[in-house]
Amino acid sequence: MSKHLFYLMISLLTITFPLMASAETYQGLWIGQVELNKVNDTTSTTSTEVLQPVKHVFDMTVLLHVHENGAVSLLKEVTMMQKSIQQDGEDMVQRVLITDDSLLPEYNGIIRRDGKLVGIRLGSLAYDFPIDQTQVSLSGAFGAGNSLETTIVMDEDHPTNPFKHLYHPDHQQGRKITRQIHFSFDSNQDNSNPDDAKFSLIGVYSESISGLHKIPLKISGPFKIHRISEVGKLNE
Repeated sequence: MSKHLFYLMISLLTITFPLMASAETYQGLWIGQVELNKVNDTTSTTSTEVLQPVKHVFDMTVLLHVHENGAVSLLKEVTMMQKSIQQDGEDMVQRVLITDDSLLPEYNGIIRRDGKLVGIRLGSLAYDFPIDQTQVSLSGAFGAGNSLETTIVMDEDHPTNPFKHLYHPDHQQGRKITRQIHFSFDSNQDNSNPDDAKFSLIGVYSESISGLHKIPLKISGPFKIHRISEVGKLNE
């Protein structure tokens, strides 16, 4: 997705779902882009640990959810829906975030398409999770000056393992791939409005990938994420 289209989508979502940020909380759904602009040189005769600038930047989308209790998860896909509730004797609707597709029939859409209410689905092709897992927990703390990290392991038989091919006899089984992911939030956020940190954050993304090459591949680059929903729970 180009930067122009990405930020246009963020603007439209912000208009559609205005936020009312609670003080001292980051709960909700965050979406952003990473600009991968550095990688290690696995052919180097001096050091394969030093990251070098790349000729062409690679953009990837990330989805993060901060639970109302502070727990942070990396998401692959999420659908923004709503449900009917009663509050003070009045019929109302409440926004929900669904990562389990089997639950979608229990909720209502939020935008009209071809005469029907449908949800807004967001996702990332930059990573995949173990089968039947819709989110991965991150350790650490979310917010300015903090950091998050997690490890994703893709086993040899995972359907999207890049070394596995369903119809090729030489590629019936892939290789175990391990991705160590790290988000480091800048202490000083790049904004002039002190309230903006409740809606957008910047930092540096870094990753080490083992299993693709005999030497771990290391990549990094700046990221910027935006909060587009304050729903503090998933699938309820």
